[in-house]
Amino acid sequence: MRLSNGFISISINGFAVALLLSLLCPVAVCRAEETPPASDASTEPFAATAAEEEGPEHGKINTPDPSVVDPGHFEIEASYLYANAKHSWNGNGNVFSHGAAQTDQAGLLITAGALENLDFSVFGRTGWLKDKENGGLENGSGIGDASFNGRYRFLEDKELNLEAAYIGGFTAPAGNHLDFNASGIDQDFWSWDQTLVATKDWGAWTANADVGFSLPFGEHLEGTRGIANADLAGGYQVLSWLQPELELNYAHTFMAGAGDQDVVATTIGLVMPIDERLRIDTGVQQGLWGRNADRMTSLYIAAKTAF
Repeated sequence: MRLSNGFISISINGFAVALLLSLLCPVAVCRAEETPPASDASTEPFAATAAEEEGPEHGKINTPDPSVVDPGHFEIEASYLYANAKHSWNGNGNVFSHGAAQTDQAGLLITAGALENLDFSVFGRTGWLKDKENGGLENGSGIGDASFNGRYRFLEDKELNLEAAYIGGFTAPAGNHLDFNASGIDQDFWSWDQTLVATKDWGAWTANADVGFSLPFGEHLEGTRGIANADLAGGYQVLSWLQPELELNYAHTFMAGAGDQDVVATTIGLVMPIDERLRIDTGVQQGLWGRNADRMTSLYIAAKTAF
């Protein structure tokens, strides 16, 4: 199995470009009617944009945010990715080439607001994988992992424009690993996942940071003993509907009987809160340095609606 240490790993193909254009079409329509009606910010499902008092959008591509969904509201996010890697790093961090490994993946995330500072989410995905390493060709497809999380915001200081939250849950191997012809799209084992995340705003500037750890358990661990990650992201709300953002992503996989894995990557993206009911995200991630891991280039596309 080929894992990417939890990073979204995609490269552009024709289908992804077509999907991106279809997702961006609502932007032109929404901008033609620039001024939306006034609304009560306390009832909006999404975080407010820069045009509102609450500050810029907190959502990022590969870095979570502590802003919770309001009680009684829901968010649904559909995403698509295409992953491709033709190079890997060895244990000394040197790059070597190999047969291409690529993955298409479609995901669906549903988040429900429970209390003022608490929401719950479930994420499922399905994917297709091709691996040409070592001169062979292995195909895999099917349902991937399912993740279940709760997000508790324990700090919200409006004077300092600061929020912090704990995200905890687990990932279940929802797919049958025997159906993937030795090439899987998921981790094939259970894990307990927990993350601390904070957001800070300075006017139209916004920054997110998180640290997390995933503890695997159950069968099919394949030597994996834990995955630690840390992310740092910053964005600027150029317009009420447009925030360019930049991230630095890191993951370390602890392995038993083999060398640990490291990946340092960067993400650039556009977060577009078109209005209080629709947000579109798109971004590219590039692996910069690593050990015992694939070097990935990636594109991410997602559309989120709230009600």
